[in-house]
Amino acid sequence: MAMHFRRVSDNAAGRQPRWDFSFLASPASLRAVNWDDQRSQFVTRYLFWALGLAYFNLGASVARSAEFLLAVNVVHMVYALLTTVYLVHARRNTLSPLRWRLAMWTDLVGTAFCALADTSMTSPAYLVFLAIILGNGMRYGLRPFGEAALGSFLLVLLILYLRFTNYMSAQSVAGIFFILFGAILVLYAYSLMARIERNRDEIAARSNLDLLTGLLNRRGLEERAALLFRDVQSRKRPLTVLFADLDGFKGINDALGHHVGDVVLRKVAGLINASIRDSDVAARYGGDEFVVIMPDSDIRHATLVAERLQAAVAQWARSGEASLSLSIGMGAAPEHGQELGTLLERVDGAMYLSKQGFGRGGIRCVGDAPA
Repeated sequence: MAMHFRRVSDNAAGRQPRWDFSFLASPASLRAVNWDDQRSQFVTRYLFWALGLAYFNLGASVARSAEFLLAVNVVHMVYALLTTVYLVHARRNTLSPLRWRLAMWTDLVGTAFCALADTSMTSPAYLVFLAIILGNGMRYGLRPFGEAALGSFLLVLLILYLRFTNYMSAQSVAGIFFILFGAILVLYAYSLMARIERNRDEIAARSNLDLLTGLLNRRGLEERAALLFRDVQSRKRPLTVLFADLDGFKGINDALGHHVGDVVLRKVAGLINASIRDSDVAARYGGDEFVVIMPDSDIRHATLVAERLQAAVAQWARSGEASLSLSIGMGAAPEHGQELGTLLERVDGAMYLSKQGFGRGGIRCVGDAPA
């Protein structure tokens, strides 16, 4: 059958929606760090713990009594116990927003106690606040930096309120400037972190995008899928995956050239974006193959999306007198696989079985009986 296809401009392919990469820096999904990075953070925690014990028990400038030292040592022991619990959990689960937040607030509250217990306005504890802010920001991203800075600010205000009489009676002008300079340093560090984060996000976005279609590329898909499949296991949130192959695309490339083929791919990508939800993830997997991951969905929903997508491509192809269609395989997690590689292999197989059973333009789910 002869193939006819009207040349369309790049604009006819439609303007692609801008992809939202805010998840890369979101605290709901902290910037992924490996165990070695987190281990160094725990080593730092234990180091500050030991220094705190030595400071209060051996520091000549600190007034000590038996009751005072008992309270200080008990707080330090509780801190060490909690830190060890977090350490064991981090060894098993490197990325846990809840554990990160609990550990950060344990650090902040423990540091605030030390600053409150020390009557000096130039207490070393104020430097530890800076270490907590910078450590969380450098490891986990800009918003964790902001959370640590806000928590430190509120706790320092509380300390100043409780210790106002002591500080003012000491007329510690140097101490006041010490805290002011620390606040300025935090603001300056925040501005630098914001610039670094913007640059990192831009680089990550470009490296995770398919430049032709504006969809995610395979690398971007794998990174996003890792987070979604983690929710499948930890939060029991189901998801479905579509694997779509563009039937007839090779003929268009051969007959009309790669420029027209590129226009087709951009248009199909636009139709995919228009057919899915904002929470869904679409990617160009390679050549004329596309993958869609739909969190919080079942096979019934996936079937409706597949049919809607097929209809959109068919309508556009008819308007251009092109012999184009989509063959789609689909599957669900965790029923058909608990990680992307396994599920994609099975869904890809279902898609090719749909071609065998229905010819072009079929839809088949993993595990369906032969047609």
